[in-house]
Amino acid sequence: MEGKPVILDVDPGHDDAVAIMLACGAPELDVLAVTTVAGNVPLEKTTRNALRILSLIGRPDIPVAAGAASPLHRPLHTAENIHGESGLDGPEIPAPSFEPDERGATELIADTLRGAPGPVTLIPTGPLTNVAAFLREYPELKERVARISLMGGSIGLG
Repeated sequence: MEGKPVILDVDPGHDDAVAIMLACGAPELDVLAVTTVAGNVPLEKTTRNALRILSLIGRPDIPVAAGAASPLHRPLHTAENIHGESGLDGPEIPAPSFEPDERGATELIADTLRGAPGPVTLIPTGPLTNVAAFLREYPELKERVARISLMGGSIGLG
């Protein structure tokens, strides 16, 4: 059985690092792409962290593209106080073994949807800025999105 095709849109941090590893290890899912957004830490760091995690688990075949560096209508608030300066402070994680895709996040999402044989599920686990930008830029592709399964809300901080 082939897994459900998904695109992860993340802002790694520890929580999204675990989400990437779980999604890539789940036979029920087929991770087609990973896009990054500023959130837990600035965009440069979330992109590097996604590349580091995928390198660590031996998945440099999954394209990673950087997306929104800030929210649409407010200043960026990051969470280095929770995730550390790098966003993944704590365990030693090697440098990435591959570079980000030159396409931006919205273009990678669009190209992935166009190339998929059927609808694809978007899984945003951070700020929804890339999803909003994608829907604004490519409204004709919304029918290629099977669903959006997001992580949202919190108890306390978040």
